[in-house]
Amino acid sequence: MHPITPCGTLSIGRGNTKIGRALTFSLPSRLTCPGASPWCLRRCYAFRYERLRPFCLDAYGRNLSLSLDTDKFVQTMVAMLPRGLRAVRIHVSGDYYSAAYSAAWIRICQARPDSLFWSYTRAWSVPAILPSIEALRSLTNVRLFASCDVTMPLPPAGWRTAFIEEDPRAQGMLCKKQQGHVESCLTCGYCLFSDTGHVVFKVH
Repeated sequence: MHPITPCGTLSIGRGNTKIGRALTFSLPSRLTCPGASPWCLRRCYAFRYERLRPFCLDAYGRNLSLSLDTDKFVQTMVAMLPRGLRAVRIHVSGDYYSAAYSAAWIRICQARPDSLFWSYTRAWSVPAILPSIEALRSLTNVRLFASCDVTMPLPPAGWRTAFIEEDPRAQGMLCKKQQGHVESCLTCGYCLFSDTGHVVFKVH
């Protein structure tokens, strides 16, 4: 569970036991996941979390409403993110639901070049959104993984991929947090501080 701090209509999470001491930003699951496969929808941990904690779903809904006004969203996010912040996890729940929304994150990340932003997305499978998230992942302070499962094709060449362990194509480092080898994502640092290499997750 990650505490949520409201700022006007924006809600920012302040990390959890998995991620560590990083800020997080989320949107409603499913509603903002145009690249989700049927496999993903059946196993969505964020959807289960939202059903258990309706206040989180309310907060994520407010975030979505604000993000529809991209200029206001960028201004509010940049104001919320302190300079020198170590890391920001984009989308514990939700995904890049449009090209305009993805472009807003480009502006936010560019405004905080001293912070690392990391995220996992299935929006790479949506042709209308792919160019904007390709531009996002090209930023030097962004670590963006293409999530896939056994029912999906592999992402375009050059992408770091987040595989599911049961996928026969899976390659890369097993998530050390899930293996119980590190305290948090920040402690491990593989997804954040390296810009190469795939990762393999257990279904959760």
